[in-house]
This record gives sequence, structure tokens and C-alpha cells, in this order.
Amino acid sequence: MTTYLILGATSLGQLVAQQLVDQQAGTVRVLHEATDDLPAALASSVVEFSGDLTKEATYVDALQDAPIIFSALEGMDVDLDFEALFDAQYHNQLRLTRFVMLSTAGVDHEVTGELVYPGITDVKEYLNQQRYAAKLVDEAEFPYTILRPVTLTTEVAQDPQIIKEGEPVPAGTVSQATVAQVAVDLLKNGGADYQSLAVC
Repeated sequence: MTTYLILGATSLGQLVAQQLVDQQAGTVRVLHEATDDLPAALASSVVEFSGDLTKEATYVDALQDAPIIFSALEGMDVDLDFEALFDAQYHNQLRLTRFVMLSTAGVDHEVTGELVYPGITDVKEYLNQQRYAAKLVDEAEFPYTILRPVTLTTEVAQDPQIIKEGEPVPAGTVSQATVAQVAVDLLKNGGADYQSLAVC
């Protein structure tokens, strides 16, 4: 049976976890900061882990059984979380199957227009951290896809526009539900290996 690991109890992380549960895709684990909570209905349907995501030991149990990982981590310091994750994977010789990373449009200087980064006060540092986190994923040497959505909203899902790396991306918004559908499809069916895709 396939094991999925969702990193982060963010709204998007919860949407992806719930879709995997609803589709009976396999065992779904959610690893989040100790200060975050999952809704009771979701918590009863997944295997829940929590702790300090900047600490290597936090990841060891959740990384068992070669999971397919979706990182729904948002905001600052994702690079520190990824350092701890990949240290745990390397030092404990744990095999990972696939990694889908939520990043953001703008990391490749590809956005045309002004993109909004809600809650981010130092956009330059934030984008640098996202670039470094993506570099860690790339160097881990297993199949990955990086998703770079424009500004996320809570609107209903619509058909996504997928833009390949190196092409211009118009500033705008995309719903979390749309990005969740893209992520779940990649987690379940693979594809787009070693690619960074903007989602609009």
C-alpha cells in the first residue's frame, strides 16, 4: 500500500490530505508543527505526527516506508525545515519515493506584473529561502516536482493553467483547491519529474 506524507497543517496541506483520504489512495500521514492542529475529522482519518520541523529527529518516524511526500509548508524558513528533513533521510538511510514541493511563483524572476505574497514582509529573503529549499530537493536525487502557484485564494477549484519553467508567468491568483488537485494528481500518478511548474 502506498504511503503519503503531507508536511504542514496549512489549508493546502489539509486539502491534499483530505483528497487522498477521500480517494482511498493509501495510508496518509500528516507531519506538522507541534503548535498546529488538524480538524478532528481529518485527524481521525490520517496518521498524525508533530514536532519541531527544524529538528532532524522530528522526521524519522514519519519517513518510514518510503513515502511519497507533499510539502505544503508555507512562509519563511522552509529551507531550515528541509535541511532537517533531508538530514533525517540521509543519516537514517531512509528511502523516499517522490517529492512534490509547494513553492511560489517569482523564484525564477518569471512573473510579469506585481505578485502579492500575503504575510511576507521580506520578499527578497523569502524568495532566496524558497530557492535554497528547491536546491535541497534537487540535490536529494529522487523524483520531484516543484509547484510555483501565483497568490493563493480560497475560491473554488478551476481548471489550472500549468506553465513550464523558463516561461513568463502572469501575476494573479489561483485557488488552493486548484493547486491541491494538481498536487494530488502528481502524488498519485507521477509525471513532470524533475520539473518546476507554475500554477495559475
